[in-house]
Amino acid sequence: MPDIRQLQRFVAVATERNFRRAAARLHVSQPPLSDSIRQLEEEIGSPLLLRTRRHVELTRAGEVFLERARLILSQLDESVRLTRAVAEGLSGQLTVGFFPTATYDILPRIVRRYRAQYPDIGLRFIELATAEQPAALEQSRIDVALFLAPTVDRKGLAQEAILREPLLAALPDDHRLVSRKRIDLRDLSNEPFVFIPPRWGTGYHARVFHACQEAGFTPNVIEEVEQLHTMVSLVGAGLGVSIVAASVSRFRPPNVVFRALKDSSLYIEFGLAWRGDEQSPAITAFLDIAREVAMISQELP
Repeated sequence: MPDIRQLQRFVAVATERNFRRAAARLHVSQPPLSDSIRQLEEEIGSPLLLRTRRHVELTRAGEVFLERARLILSQLDESVRLTRAVAEGLSGQLTVGFFPTATYDILPRIVRRYRAQYPDIGLRFIELATAEQPAALEQSRIDVALFLAPTVDRKGLAQEAILREPLLAALPDDHRLVSRKRIDLRDLSNEPFVFIPPRWGTGYHARVFHACQEAGFTPNVIEEVEQLHTMVSLVGAGLGVSIVAASVSRFRPPNVVFRALKDSSLYIEFGLAWRGDEQSPAITAFLDIAREVAMISQELP
Protein backbone atom coordinates (compact mmCIF):
# COMPACT_ATOMS: atom_id res chain seq x y z
CA MET A 1 0.00 0.00 0.00
CA PRO A 2 1.49 3.42 -0.97
CA ASP A 3 2.51 5.62 1.95
CA ILE A 4 2.14 9.38 2.40
CA ARG A 5 5.72 10.12 1.38
CA GLN A 6 5.23 8.30 -1.92
CA LEU A 7 2.04 10.28 -2.57
CA GLN A 8 3.79 13.56 -1.83
CA ARG A 9 6.69 12.70 -4.11
CA PHE A 10 4.42 11.58 -6.94
CA VAL A 11 2.34 14.79 -6.72
CA ALA A 12 5.52 16.90 -6.80
CA VAL A 13 6.82 15.15 -9.93
CA ALA A 14 3.40 15.23 -11.62
CA THR A 15 3.04 18.93 -10.84
CA GLU A 16 6.55 19.95 -11.93
CA ARG A 17 6.64 17.54 -14.90
CA ASN A 18 10.34 17.26 -14.16
CA PHE A 19 12.30 15.07 -11.71
CA ARG A 20 15.07 17.63 -11.12
CA ARG A 21 12.65 20.44 -10.21
CA ALA A 22 10.55 18.08 -8.09
CA ALA A 23 13.66 16.92 -6.21
CA ALA A 24 14.64 20.53 -5.50
CA ARG A 25 11.10 21.29 -4.32
CA LEU A 26 11.16 18.32 -1.95
CA HIS A 27 14.77 18.90 -0.86
CA VAL A 28 15.84 15.36 -1.86
CA SER A 29 18.27 14.03 -4.46
CA GLN A 30 16.97 12.65 -7.75
CA PRO A 31 17.87 8.95 -7.38
CA PRO A 32 15.76 8.34 -4.22
CA LEU A 33 12.91 10.26 -5.83
CA SER A 34 13.06 8.13 -9.00
CA ASP A 35 13.24 4.95 -6.91
CA SER A 36 10.21 6.04 -4.86
CA ILE A 37 8.09 6.65 -7.99
CA ARG A 38 9.19 3.33 -9.49
CA GLN A 39 8.22 1.48 -6.29
CA LEU A 40 4.86 3.26 -6.32
CA GLU A 41 4.18 2.11 -9.89
CA GLU A 42 5.13 -1.45 -8.97
CA GLU A 43 2.78 -1.45 -5.99
CA ILE A 44 -0.08 -0.10 -8.10
CA GLY A 45 0.74 -2.38 -11.00
CA SER A 46 0.58 0.30 -13.67
CA PRO A 47 2.91 2.99 -15.08
CA LEU A 48 1.94 6.46 -13.90
CA LEU A 49 4.52 8.54 -15.78
CA LEU A 50 5.92 8.60 -19.29
CA ARG A 51 9.55 9.63 -18.92
CA THR A 52 11.78 11.35 -21.45
CA ARG A 53 15.22 12.85 -20.89
CA ARG A 54 13.85 16.35 -20.23
CA HIS A 55 10.17 15.94 -19.66
CA VAL A 56 7.58 13.87 -17.81
CA GLU A 57 4.00 13.16 -18.92
CA LEU A 58 1.19 11.48 -17.03
CA THR A 59 -0.38 8.29 -18.30
CA ARG A 60 -4.16 8.02 -18.13
CA ALA A 61 -3.73 6.01 -14.93
CA GLY A 62 -1.36 8.69 -13.64
CA GLU A 63 -3.96 11.42 -14.22
CA VAL A 64 -6.54 9.50 -12.20
CA PHE A 65 -4.05 8.72 -9.44
CA LEU A 66 -2.88 12.36 -9.27
CA GLU A 67 -6.43 13.55 -8.67
CA ARG A 68 -6.94 11.00 -5.88
CA ALA A 69 -3.52 11.61 -4.34
CA ARG A 70 -4.15 15.35 -4.10
CA LEU A 71 -7.52 14.68 -2.48
CA ILE A 72 -5.97 12.31 0.08
CA LEU A 73 -3.21 14.78 0.97
CA SER A 74 -5.71 17.63 1.24
CA GLN A 75 -7.92 15.58 3.55
CA LEU A 76 -4.90 14.64 5.63
CA ASP A 77 -3.88 18.32 6.00
CA GLU A 78 -7.43 19.24 6.97
CA SER A 79 -7.57 16.43 9.52
CA VAL A 80 -4.32 17.59 11.11
CA ARG A 81 -5.55 21.21 11.20
CA LEU A 82 -8.87 20.26 12.79
CA THR A 83 -7.18 17.98 15.32
CA ARG A 84 -4.81 20.76 16.35
CA ALA A 85 -7.72 23.20 16.61
CA VAL A 86 -9.58 20.81 18.91
CA ALA A 87 -6.47 20.26 21.03
CA GLU A 88 -5.97 24.04 21.34
CA GLY A 89 -9.64 24.70 22.13
CA LEU A 90 -10.13 26.63 18.89
CA SER A 91 -13.05 24.67 17.53
CA GLY A 92 -16.62 24.01 18.61
CA GLN A 93 -19.19 26.71 19.27
CA LEU A 94 -19.28 30.08 21.01
CA THR A 95 -22.53 31.79 22.02
CA VAL A 96 -22.55 35.58 22.23
CA GLY A 97 -25.18 37.65 24.00
CA PHE A 98 -25.49 41.19 22.69
CA PHE A 99 -27.34 44.44 23.16
CA PRO A 100 -29.09 45.58 19.92
CA THR A 101 -27.01 48.76 19.49
CA ALA A 102 -23.94 46.58 18.92
CA THR A 103 -25.38 45.28 15.63
CA TYR A 104 -24.98 48.65 13.92
CA ASP A 105 -21.19 48.68 14.00
CA ILE A 106 -18.94 46.88 16.47
CA LEU A 107 -20.50 43.39 16.52
CA PRO A 108 -20.42 42.81 12.72
CA ARG A 109 -16.77 43.87 12.60
CA ILE A 110 -15.84 41.57 15.48
CA VAL A 111 -17.66 38.65 13.86
CA ARG A 112 -16.05 39.21 10.46
CA ARG A 113 -12.55 39.18 11.94
CA TYR A 114 -13.27 36.27 14.29
CA ARG A 115 -14.66 34.06 11.53
CA ALA A 116 -11.68 34.85 9.29
CA GLN A 117 -9.19 33.86 12.00
CA TYR A 118 -11.09 30.96 13.59
CA PRO A 119 -13.26 29.34 10.91
CA ASP A 120 -13.67 26.13 12.94
CA ILE A 121 -15.54 27.88 15.75
CA GLY A 122 -19.26 28.20 15.14
CA LEU A 123 -20.89 31.38 16.40
CA ARG A 124 -24.41 31.71 17.83
CA PHE A 125 -26.04 34.96 18.86
CA ILE A 126 -28.74 35.82 21.39
CA GLU A 127 -30.16 39.33 21.62
CA LEU A 128 -30.49 40.23 25.30
CA ALA A 129 -31.19 43.31 27.36
CA THR A 130 -28.15 44.38 29.37
CA ALA A 131 -29.87 43.45 32.63
CA GLU A 132 -30.53 39.92 31.31
CA GLN A 133 -26.96 39.15 30.32
CA PRO A 134 -25.40 38.36 33.75
CA ALA A 135 -27.95 35.62 34.45
CA ALA A 136 -27.46 34.22 30.94
CA LEU A 137 -23.72 33.98 31.61
CA GLU A 138 -24.22 32.33 34.98
CA GLN A 139 -26.58 29.78 33.45
CA SER A 140 -24.12 29.12 30.58
CA ARG A 141 -26.72 30.13 27.99
CA ILE A 142 -24.07 32.47 26.57
CA ASP A 143 -20.27 32.44 26.76
CA VAL A 144 -19.56 36.13 26.19
CA ALA A 145 -21.73 39.23 26.60
CA LEU A 146 -21.42 42.48 24.66
CA PHE A 147 -23.35 44.98 26.76
CA LEU A 148 -23.98 48.66 27.34
CA ALA A 149 -22.19 49.77 30.50
CA PRO A 150 -22.82 49.79 33.32
CA THR A 151 -24.24 46.34 33.86
CA VAL A 152 -25.10 44.30 36.91
CA ASP A 153 -21.98 43.39 38.89
CA ARG A 154 -22.09 39.69 39.77
CA LYS A 155 -19.57 37.61 41.70
CA GLY A 156 -17.76 35.23 39.38
CA LEU A 157 -18.26 37.36 36.27
CA ALA A 158 -15.45 39.39 34.74
CA GLN A 159 -16.21 42.52 32.76
CA GLU A 160 -14.53 45.50 31.16
CA ALA A 161 -15.52 48.55 29.14
CA ILE A 162 -13.93 48.58 25.67
CA LEU A 163 -15.52 51.37 23.62
CA ARG A 164 -16.97 54.82 24.26
CA GLU A 165 -19.44 56.15 21.69
CA PRO A 166 -21.02 59.63 21.58
CA LEU A 167 -24.77 60.15 21.74
CA LEU A 168 -26.63 62.01 18.98
CA ALA A 169 -30.02 63.61 18.67
CA ALA A 170 -32.32 61.86 16.18
CA LEU A 171 -34.79 64.29 14.59
CA PRO A 172 -37.47 64.18 11.87
CA ASP A 173 -36.02 65.74 8.72
CA ASP A 174 -38.54 68.62 8.87
CA HIS A 175 -37.75 69.49 12.49
CA ARG A 176 -37.04 73.11 13.35
CA LEU A 177 -33.53 72.23 14.63
CA VAL A 178 -32.18 70.34 11.61
CA SER A 179 -30.41 73.44 10.28
CA ARG A 180 -28.08 73.37 13.28
CA LYS A 181 -24.90 71.28 13.25
CA ARG A 182 -24.90 70.87 17.03
CA ILE A 183 -27.84 70.89 19.41
CA ASP A 184 -28.07 71.91 23.04
CA LEU A 185 -29.98 69.27 25.00
CA ARG A 186 -32.13 72.04 26.53
CA ASP A 187 -33.51 72.77 23.07
CA LEU A 188 -35.33 69.43 23.27
CA SER A 189 -37.00 70.10 26.62
CA ASN A 190 -40.49 70.56 25.12
CA GLU A 191 -40.22 67.78 22.56
CA PRO A 192 -42.04 64.43 22.66
CA PHE A 193 -39.56 61.56 22.96
CA VAL A 194 -39.56 58.05 21.51
CA PHE A 195 -37.41 55.73 23.59
CA ILE A 196 -36.66 52.15 24.56
CA PRO A 197 -37.80 50.72 27.92
CA PRO A 198 -35.33 51.08 30.82
CA ARG A 199 -34.84 47.32 31.08
CA TRP A 200 -33.28 47.13 27.61
CA GLY A 201 -30.39 49.42 28.43
CA THR A 202 -30.24 50.39 32.08
CA GLY A 203 -27.05 52.45 31.75
CA TYR A 204 -28.07 54.02 28.44
CA HIS A 205 -31.52 54.97 29.73
CA ALA A 206 -30.17 56.32 33.02
CA ARG A 207 -27.41 58.34 31.33
CA VAL A 208 -29.82 60.06 28.93
CA PHE A 209 -32.41 60.81 31.61
CA HIS A 210 -29.76 62.11 34.00
CA ALA A 211 -28.35 64.40 31.29
CA CYS A 212 -31.82 65.72 30.50
CA GLN A 213 -32.50 66.36 34.19
CA GLU A 214 -29.17 68.19 34.46
CA ALA A 215 -30.39 70.32 31.54
CA GLY A 216 -33.52 71.16 33.53
CA PHE A 217 -36.18 68.78 32.23
CA THR A 218 -37.46 65.20 32.26
CA PRO A 219 -38.05 63.72 28.80
CA ASN A 220 -41.70 63.48 27.82
CA VAL A 221 -41.67 59.89 26.56
CA ILE A 222 -44.82 59.35 24.52
CA GLU A 223 -43.84 55.99 23.10
CA GLU A 224 -41.58 53.11 24.21
CA VAL A 225 -40.60 50.42 21.74
CA GLU A 226 -38.51 47.27 22.06
CA GLN A 227 -36.42 47.67 18.88
CA LEU A 228 -33.95 50.46 18.12
CA HIS A 229 -34.73 50.52 14.40
CA THR A 230 -38.43 50.86 15.25
CA MET A 231 -37.63 53.73 17.58
CA VAL A 232 -35.68 55.58 14.89
CA SER A 233 -38.32 54.84 12.25
CA LEU A 234 -40.98 56.43 14.48
CA VAL A 235 -38.78 59.50 14.71
CA GLY A 236 -38.78 59.60 10.91
CA ALA A 237 -42.56 59.34 10.99
CA GLY A 238 -42.64 62.57 12.98
CA LEU A 239 -43.80 61.01 16.23
CA GLY A 240 -41.03 62.61 18.28
CA VAL A 241 -37.28 62.90 18.81
CA SER A 242 -34.78 60.58 20.46
CA ILE A 243 -31.22 60.30 21.73
CA VAL A 244 -29.22 57.45 20.18
CA ALA A 245 -25.69 56.06 19.99
CA ALA A 246 -23.68 57.40 17.06
CA SER A 247 -23.51 53.95 15.43
CA VAL A 248 -27.32 53.89 15.07
CA SER A 249 -26.96 56.62 12.44
CA ARG A 250 -25.53 53.90 10.15
CA PHE A 251 -29.07 52.52 9.93
CA ARG A 252 -29.91 55.52 7.68
CA PRO A 253 -33.70 55.40 8.01
CA PRO A 254 -35.76 57.67 5.72
CA ASN A 255 -36.82 61.10 6.97
CA VAL A 256 -34.42 61.09 9.95
CA VAL A 257 -31.41 63.32 10.55
CA PHE A 258 -28.80 62.98 13.28
CA ARG A 259 -27.16 65.92 15.00
CA ALA A 260 -24.27 66.10 17.46
CA LEU A 261 -24.98 67.34 20.98
CA LYS A 262 -23.05 70.26 22.43
CA ASP A 263 -22.38 68.37 25.65
CA SER A 264 -19.39 66.19 24.73
CA SER A 265 -19.76 64.20 27.96
CA LEU A 266 -22.88 62.51 26.58
CA TYR A 267 -21.76 59.05 25.56
CA ILE A 268 -22.39 55.37 26.14
CA GLU A 269 -19.87 52.60 26.70
CA PHE A 270 -19.82 49.09 25.31
CA GLY A 271 -18.40 46.38 27.53
CA LEU A 272 -17.51 42.70 27.54
CA ALA A 273 -18.46 40.18 30.21
CA TRP A 274 -17.60 36.52 30.66
CA ARG A 275 -17.37 33.86 33.36
CA GLY A 276 -14.13 34.63 35.15
CA ASP A 277 -13.29 30.99 35.92
CA GLU A 278 -14.01 29.69 32.40
CA GLN A 279 -11.88 31.51 29.89
CA SER A 280 -11.39 28.95 27.11
CA PRO A 281 -9.11 29.67 24.13
CA ALA A 282 -12.21 30.37 22.02
CA ILE A 283 -13.45 32.96 24.54
CA THR A 284 -9.99 34.49 24.93
CA ALA A 285 -9.72 34.85 21.16
CA PHE A 286 -13.12 36.59 20.99
CA LEU A 287 -12.18 39.00 23.79
CA ASP A 288 -8.85 39.85 22.13
CA ILE A 289 -10.47 40.52 18.76
CA ALA A 290 -13.22 42.62 20.36
CA ARG A 291 -10.58 44.76 22.08
CA GLU A 292 -8.67 45.20 18.81
CA VAL A 293 -11.81 46.23 16.92
CA ALA A 294 -12.81 48.64 19.70
CA MET A 295 -9.35 50.22 19.68
CA ILE A 296 -9.55 50.76 15.92
CA SER A 297 -13.05 52.26 16.28
CA GLN A 298 -11.84 54.64 18.97
CA GLU A 299 -9.08 55.88 16.67
CA LEU A 300 -11.47 56.65 13.79
CA PRO A 301 -12.42 60.32 13.34
